Amino acid sequence: MKANYGSYIPISTVDWHGKAAVVLFLRGCPFRCPYCQNYEILTGSDLVEMRVLQDKIESSTPFISSLVISGGEPLIQKKAVKELASFAKKKGLLVGIHTNGFYPEVIEELLQKSLVDAFFLDIKAPMNDPIAYCKVIGCDEYNLTLEPKEVIEDIAKSLDLISKSNAHLEVRTTVIPGLVGSKEDIAAIGQFLSPYIKDSDKPYVIQQGLPENAMSENLRDTKPFTRKELIEMAKAAYPFLHNVWIRTKEAGNERINFEFI
Repeated sequence: MKANYGSYIPISTVDWHGKAAVVLFLRGCPFRCPYCQNYEILTGSDLVEMRVLQDKIESSTPFISSLVISGGEPLIQKKAVKELASFAKKKGLLVGIHTNGFYPEVIEELLQKSLVDAFFLDIKAPMNDPIAYCKVIGCDEYNLTLEPKEVIEDIAKSLDLISKSNAHLEVRTTVIPGLVGSKEDIAAIGQFLSPYIKDSDKPYVIQQGLPENAMSENLRDTKPFTRKELIEMAKAAYPFLHNVWIRTKEAGNERINFEFI
């Protein structure tokens, strides 16, 4: 069996907060988010035998507690993800998946087989605004044939499946000036997420996008939102969610204590 391989990080402490992980990036994605940092592996082919990737996991095993499978969108390669997750489980590792939520049927199968311990799910824009979501995933700029309403429906299904499971869930929004990041955007996302994650206190993370590394050349001269601006976004989410974090280049992960801001 082969996988369409992108790259890997032998030891990462940032891809699963609080854990050391080996990270495998798989090629391919149905979206073309203009701010994507991993755009070089969204397309193309580098097919490698599964044993090559298993060896990478095994070589990091003495120093890590988890495997993170990222992309691209890793769930576009269902068989490879299942094989890698099963291998990692046999090695005693936790398994985490970074996903855009476009493949709820794959998520359901992984949950049924108890192959994944954590999902890191991107909510890229307000879920009540298909036009905004379409813009953020690159429908217009990259002429995608996706139907935005169907995309949102699939993501909502994924969120529902994960939130009802025993898997850890972290929901994330990457904010980029001109795309997503107004207080109204974050409030709308927070309101949508509230029924799924507020009572379980699952984290919602507002991530500082770095436009200089973006796929779209039109974004590369844009200044990123500041840490202060992300804190203001977190305030907009607070009426709906209480476990809100920000993630910035300068300060890393910070849980916002709303009693002191």
